[in-house]
Amino acid sequence: QLAAGVLLIAACLPLSNLGAIFDEGGRLFQVTGIIFVVLLLAYLWASITVFGSGTAEAHADEIRDDAGSTWLVFAKLAIGIVLVLVSSRTLIPAAQEIAIRMHVPPSIIAATLIAFGTSLPEFATAVTAARKGHGELAIGNVIGADILNVLFVAGLSAAVTPAGLAAPAHFFKFLFPAMLAVLIVFRIGTLVSKTHLGRPFGIILLLVYIAITGFSLSLGIKAH
Repeated sequence: QLAAGVLLIAACLPLSNLGAIFDEGGRLFQVTGIIFVVLLLAYLWASITVFGSGTAEAHADEIRDDAGSTWLVFAKLAIGIVLVLVSSRTLIPAAQEIAIRMHVPPSIIAATLIAFGTSLPEFATAVTAARKGHGELAIGNVIGADILNVLFVAGLSAAVTPAGLAAPAHFFKFLFPAMLAVLIVFRIGTLVSKTHLGRPFGIILLLVYIAITGFSLSLGIKAH
């Protein structure tokens, strides 16, 4: 998780002109996006074949063969994919309009409002898993989503875009450092908490998120 965040920042650095990162920003190039996708496949392979060995046997008693429910799950998945594709057509213009009215760069809106909206399904999954006593699913969901966001979402988006993805200067001034700060705080929390993430640490993370979001929006408004 932490390595994916560092990798994203390193990949966006303008190596030919590092002195200009705070003025001109950088870019995630198409070839780098392709490399990210290859790393994603390697990560998934390792997760299933190496680190996931024995998992199926350990949970075999929890598996139920129900063809009807399987088809229902696939139907829900198909509907969900369609809804995501349709909603994205509405989400992007709405985000751009909000950015214009608030006089905030679109990237700031993406890092705050859009990121919050797209994280709600993960939030619902984590809360449901935690309330059912499966905290490992909640944590795994968060860590996996962070890795997939870098290698799959950003990587595949850059891979199919000839010009790559732009990383504006304020990414390096605030968003990238803030992302690393959150990942480091989370990593420290997992090391200190050992087997369980307690409520105090959850409150700390929530306060860090509120502070970063508020500061990010204020910087965006001041910049414009």
